Amino acid sequence: MEHKAIVFIELNGQTVPAGMIRIIEDGRFSEATFAYGKRYLERANAIAIDPVQLPLTDDLIGAPADFSLFNGIRDAAPDAWGRSLIDKYVLRRLNRPAMEAEFLLASQSGTRAGALRFGSNPSGPGQVLPFHLPEFSPSLGDLEQFQALVDQVVRDQAHEAPEPLMDFIAPGSDMGGARPKGTVMIDDFPWLVKFGKEGDRISMASAEAGCLDLCEMAGLEVCERRIETIAGRPALMLKRFDRYLDDAGALHSKHMISSLTLLGAHELDRSASGYADIYDAFRARGGSTSRKIGEEIFRRMVMNVLCGNTDDHYRNHAFLYEDGKGYVPSPVYDVTPSLQVSSSRAMFLHLGRAGSGRNATLEAAVAGAESLGLHRDQAEAIANELSEMVAANWRQVMERRGCSAEDIRMIENSFSEAGKQVALNPDEPSF
Repeated sequence: MEHKAIVFIELNGQTVPAGMIRIIEDGRFSEATFAYGKRYLERANAIAIDPVQLPLTDDLIGAPADFSLFNGIRDAAPDAWGRSLIDKYVLRRLNRPAMEAEFLLASQSGTRAGALRFGSNPSGPGQVLPFHLPEFSPSLGDLEQFQALVDQVVRDQAHEAPEPLMDFIAPGSDMGGARPKGTVMIDDFPWLVKFGKEGDRISMASAEAGCLDLCEMAGLEVCERRIETIAGRPALMLKRFDRYLDDAGALHSKHMISSLTLLGAHELDRSASGYADIYDAFRARGGSTSRKIGEEIFRRMVMNVLCGNTDDHYRNHAFLYEDGKGYVPSPVYDVTPSLQVSSSRAMFLHLGRAGSGRNATLEAAVAGAESLGLHRDQAEAIANELSEMVAANWRQVMERRGCSAEDIRMIENSFSEAGKQVALNPDEPSF
């Protein structure tokens, strides 16, 4: 089966057609090609949708072998949770599982991550497939019903969900990640809501909010957040940082790519890259140099170690395109403690360049600092300061966010590195 769609991107507040994607599917086989439009290439402000796999060229581009989609376009598609919603909707409506292209093209609600949208012709984004998900923009008052659909899906009972609940499929299907989530409007601005699940061992909303609070205390830019109680359970609300309002109050989107796209890596390349590889790719692709990016990435790496966040995978590191600046790191998001008895942990990414090791210790983080452009003494000072800060504050921060005494006991091992100090090396030369 063949699917064609016009790919739109929002540039400087204007949604324009960038090119056409063609997806061919035959059973498990899937391939994609893309071509930029001539008029798009002539634009003075044209940017590559994907700086690695889709450079600006008038050639027809084929997706690399073993890639069903280009990474930069895949960033606009849902992950596990969104895919499960679309699959259940197609099964309910068409009595068959969803196909790969349908996961990308089913929803045109405008809530997907970043600034890409799709349409059947260059006139504008719109329905591409023979079916489309319900158009619905939920608000705070709709969240209990939204939670009801979440519970039905988690129980694998979506086929029994009352018809009105199906309105929540579209606003829940666009975002990445495995946990239940969706986009809701609060004061005319979109927020991501991460729902609680029946059977959660701890309040994940409280724990994640606490980790983000600690990251902010570490001097990092963190997405705005709040906790709401929905149907008796805490849910984490994150203000969308890939959206902005112009001076007239109109809502717009920012182009966003994941570190997977920046690296040109494959989804299955677990542990094939490190923080320094992201840093190198960022610099090679013309990322903004207006910030101390090496130190910022180092602080993020250290905080993931100190919070026990081993879910530091490619899609949990994103970059936003800002006109006149190029790509800049997005605010920090999705930092959660791991729930395990052992205090020994392995990160997803290497703490330095690929091959440097994934052991989640303060020493390993400092050892990887040089590959991020930091000197050893600078890295030691930062790591020791952050370690002391987290040790002194993490319990109180978690309590303030609503974690119970049992929650804190459950996540205590995640903070086992907090309070440790890396011995300063007086013989290290300072420049």
